[in-house]
Amino acid sequence: MNVTVDRNIEGKKLASSIAMTMSLVTFAMLFATMFLGYTVFRMQQPVWPPMGMPRVGLTIPLLSTLLIVVSSFTYWKFEKNIETKKWLIITTLLGIGFLISQTILWNEFKELGLFANSGIFASILYAFTWLHAAHIVMGLCGLVFLLFKKELNDNHVINVGKFWHFLDIVWIIMLGILFIY
Repeated sequence: MNVTVDRNIEGKKLASSIAMTMSLVTFAMLFATMFLGYTVFRMQQPVWPPMGMPRVGLTIPLLSTLLIVVSSFTYWKFEKNIETKKWLIITTLLGIGFLISQTILWNEFKELGLFANSGIFASILYAFTWLHAAHIVMGLCGLVFLLFKKELNDNHVINVGKFWHFLDIVWIIMLGILFIY
């Protein structure tokens, strides 16, 4: 009987891991499609930023990067010792800080005269940052789920971690492509 129960648990863990992997592949395809569209648009422009649009400063995007990279590190620390939730709390606070930095970034866009309806360039900036922020909210939901869960399941911790680290990687790519390059 115990062998059957163990196989059921392992089967559920495998199914959960496959589901998260498929979700991440789907999200990666979504962002890759957006990156491709951005690249095609950018390659067609004789000057950058296009149409006299202002260049967005690097201060807030770099602050956002610092917050999300450190949050990935703190989540990794949590994964190493799930008995204490100190690192999970810090990760959650850093994730909230990242969302606050995105709000500041959107305000900077507005101060520069970049609105979602200001043309393709501005709409791309908003689309990327809004979509990423929506995924950050989903990631924060996962973190909060783990915070309030009495008994942590290794599989839940691993899957939330995969998602959170994925968002870190996507943001670093966004920083390079949208704000630095």
